[in-house]
Amino acid sequence: MPSQIIFLGTAGDSFVLSKQEMFAGGIIIQAENTQIHLNPGPGALVAAALARIDIRKTSAVIVTDNTLLHSHDTNVIIDIMTSGCFDAKGLLLGAKTALTQEKQEILPRIAKEYQNAVEKTIVLQEEIRINYNDVQIEAVKIKNTDKSAVGIKIITPLFSLGYTGNTKYTTKLHEAFADVEVLIVELPLRHEEKKEEGLCVEEAEKLIREVKPQLVVLTGFGISILKEDILELTREINRKTNVQIVAAKQGFSFDPTNYAVKLRQKRLQTF
Repeated sequence: MPSQIIFLGTAGDSFVLSKQEMFAGGIIIQAENTQIHLNPGPGALVAAALARIDIRKTSAVIVTDNTLLHSHDTNVIIDIMTSGCFDAKGLLLGAKTALTQEKQEILPRIAKEYQNAVEKTIVLQEEIRINYNDVQIEAVKIKNTDKSAVGIKIITPLFSLGYTGNTKYTTKLHEAFADVEVLIVELPLRHEEKKEEGLCVEEAEKLIREVKPQLVVLTGFGISILKEDILELTREINRKTNVQIVAAKQGFSFDPTNYAVKLRQKRLQTF
């Protein structure tokens, strides 16, 4: 399986989703013999079919919080990858609120039936590291009203990847993502709004300048972002950070090994 990252929708809030012009199906990460589905939100199944992704080959599902946007289609994805819960396989990695009931009025979106259908279910917590099929998955502490919500760092033999999740800026973010080559940034807000979750453009620019990855892919767009000229916005962020910026669209894919400069340098040093 060649290395690929595929975006199954880029909707970042309920207003965008309600326009029914974008899915929020999450991100497929393919590396060696591993296929990871990160945050299978609304439209994940349809978007995967359109992108010709075989859900049955999924070996790990990651859910970073308990919001509908990041978890809605998780149960059906697990149902398909486990052949209707008859073939226990793969991992489920989830924020605590997505797996267990923390408050009486808030139910976890991932049903126990599907938590039990995989080989192993793991609660994601700050700095926890899971090694699976030569892929290391690490939970990153973020700033969200859901205290169990996390970002994700993935390291494979061929590339390294960071995903911010839905977070406000913190110094811990750039420390956690300091060595990643590709950074996926959720960008729901044009300007800072204290009552709203997520990064605004100014915060995203600050994080990108500090991390200095080889590539930044923007996704998770809120309605205030979509009112802008997205192409001009990416150019603006590029000018301010001097980092290559791409705004994802549904079905957008790329080979992350093309940006694995640090790993290539290590290989060259062995000759």
